[in-house]
Amino acid sequence: MKRLLLLIKPVSGNCNMRCQYCFYCDVVSSRGVQNSRTMSYKTLEILVRNALSETTEMCLFGFQGGEPTLAGLDFYRNLIRLEQKYNVNRVFIRHSIQTNGLLLNDEWGTFLAEYDFLTGISIDGPKSVHNTLRTDANGKKTHKQCIFATRLLSKHKAKYNILSVVTRQLATHPDQVYHFYKTQGFRHLQLIPCLDGLREARNSHLYSLDSKRYGDFLCRLFDLWYDDFVKDDYYSFRNFDNFIYMLAGYPPENCATSGACSVNPLIEADGSVYPCDFYALNRYRLGSVYTHSFHEMLSGGVAEEFVGASRSVHAECCKCEYGFICKGGCRRDREPPNGDRLELNYFCASYKQFFKHALPRMTDIAAHMRIERG
Repeated sequence: MKRLLLLIKPVSGNCNMRCQYCFYCDVVSSRGVQNSRTMSYKTLEILVRNALSETTEMCLFGFQGGEPTLAGLDFYRNLIRLEQKYNVNRVFIRHSIQTNGLLLNDEWGTFLAEYDFLTGISIDGPKSVHNTLRTDANGKKTHKQCIFATRLLSKHKAKYNILSVVTRQLATHPDQVYHFYKTQGFRHLQLIPCLDGLREARNSHLYSLDSKRYGDFLCRLFDLWYDDFVKDDYYSFRNFDNFIYMLAGYPPENCATSGACSVNPLIEADGSVYPCDFYALNRYRLGSVYTHSFHEMLSGGVAEEFVGASRSVHAECCKCEYGFICKGGCRRDREPPNGDRLELNYFCASYKQFFKHALPRMTDIAAHMRIERG
């Protein structure tokens, strides 16, 4: 394989926060047998050895949780040593880590900068929104600590971006949220819509995101973003960037707009491998780093079935004027299936509203991009 992008859960779903909407807590509980231990040195070694022996150009080691910093800094120092030992093909190695930032200190900042980790800090906008749903294990507010983590990373010149979950509370205040990003100096942002549990009815919690509210939020946020963009004051929102690059002729960067799932290997703390962190469930288990190569797992029958099921196209999508860019959206938002067919995306109306509002301007930006890049 030329490229291998791995998402690693070194402490599984263990976390020092208790976010009310945490989708991975729901995933872990759905597996029945839960992983609760930190990934062992032996598992990490086998994982790194296998990945680097099967890759010829580039390998990304990405870490999430739960809270991946709970594995301890020595875990990541061992990672670097194992990479140096097993990088027999001299592939380009990249690192990323998604963290709530509560455990970051100067020692972490020095390490993340030295080894060029791209660090994602989870902050749900201003404290009035964030502290409502993101408390620590003792029920205490965490916004101040998360902001401190971004200042610490800036101090050490470590790369970072901000990830916000679009809950009902956040979507209700687009102007306040956008102003918060600007005043904090956050220029690289990713927004993901809040998920209800796998076995739950949609819109069943106070934090649940409904389609109309999400559509209104995307439209207003785009207007605010566009006003700054035309003033040459650019903020990178992954959501908008992805659509604009697609319109400019580039392949989608976000797998939700690819038209079908790909297998993005997720490695649990015990070495089990799944095709996606949304689907780290028993029925989708691809194998283990102890018993299977990545090639075997990515090309095996379970992987083929997982990808094949995602290719289901809803009748409404076939005649939708925005189908060429929406591609049906993320499979997780099309669950549960109706027989052997996935449902229409829960946020279908949101995206129709957004594309009707923003597509002409995004198309114009993409056209200028094509001209500038020849």
